[in-house]
Amino acid sequence: LSKLQSNTEHINFEDVNLVQLVIDILKRYEVYSELEDYRFILKYNCDEIMIKADKKRIEQVIYNLVNNAINYTGDDNTVKVNVLDNDDNIKVEIIDSGKGIKESDIPYIWDRYYKNKKEHKRNLIGTGLGLSIVKSILELHNYKYGVKSEENVGSNFYFIIEKEKTFE
Repeated sequence: LSKLQSNTEHINFEDVNLVQLVIDILKRYEVYSELEDYRFILKYNCDEIMIKADKKRIEQVIYNLVNNAINYTGDDNTVKVNVLDNDDNIKVEIIDSGKGIKESDIPYIWDRYYKNKKEHKRNLIGTGLGLSIVKSILELHNYKYGVKSEENVGSNFYFIIEKEKTFE
């Protein structure tokens, strides 16, 4: 995190098929489906959505957000991932059905060492750095990001990649 925040970490931009990257990441979670009845629902509107990004870093973002969704999802054990190619942008959403985040806590969840006081479903010990790392990586890519959350309904973490504007 310190390297990312101090800009000493090199960002290697390359062509990345975002849909395939998400499919590959979700394959790592098959054991959760088999052993713990988790459901991962992937929705995308194009088979190939190409972006210029640091593949390793964007993989880390998606992996951290999916891990959070697993930890906080509701009794339905469902995590949804949407990769949508829109007119002006590409939007990636990771959605859980958990307890949600209090509106007053939302501005702080991206802070280093912030940890939600609620017990999460999978009693894992975290460092409180996951969302801070996500924030740093997304900012290095100049991607917009955020969360929509409703208590007792769940959370939708997202990031948006603006498409290049070309004028003739």
